Amino acid sequence: MPAQRVGIRVENTELEGILHLPDTNGVGGAAVLHGFGGDPDQPHIVATCEALASAGVAALRFAYRDHRPPRMTLASGLADAAGAIRVLKAHPDVPERLGVVGFSFGGTVAALVAGRDSRIRAAVLAAAPAQFGDDPKWKALAELSRTRARVLLVWGSRDSQVPFENAERYAAVLSQARVPNRIVTIEGGDHDFAPAGPRAKMAETIAEWMRDTLA
Repeated sequence: MPAQRVGIRVENTELEGILHLPDTNGVGGAAVLHGFGGDPDQPHIVATCEALASAGVAALRFAYRDHRPPRMTLASGLADAAGAIRVLKAHPDVPERLGVVGFSFGGTVAALVAGRDSRIRAAVLAAAPAQFGDDPKWKALAELSRTRARVLLVWGSRDSQVPFENAERYAAVLSQARVPNRIVTIEGGDHDFAPAGPRAKMAETIAEWMRDTLA
């Protein structure tokens, strides 16, 4: 699968992204967002992007501004993710059916993206906190309830950092708002879906769901 380096213009800077393109005609594209203090080269991020590309979904991974040390906020993360969505939408090899995949902090950002951007058809929240920080203006649950996307909630059974109750909170709000949603638990996976077996299962689950939802 070819991978392209792309520039993501955000405010006064340009982020470097890596776009994983399908070998054959694709069904859409997705931005893949890493967690707080993480980076786009983490095994679970790379595995997800490769699985998405294999399933016909172009996948764009990138590092947030100020991710090392982690000073990013939900505001800057949202702006960075919006920049990635713009790149996908403008890319000639990516159909305009768009999705977003977020892990941990990135999952909270993905909830905000899906709630605010009506072009997003599919959103994956993996081990995503329902609330990040104490700022009352960032209400991921309320924002996601307005989405037009289908939503997949993915958790590792051994996640000790973001309890499974967060998935249940998202699902309850989405169901009340009549937003199609599904919870999948990856047996044996920790917060980053390690070790290798659960990680592969997580990536396959996300890729198949995203392909079927965007197609």
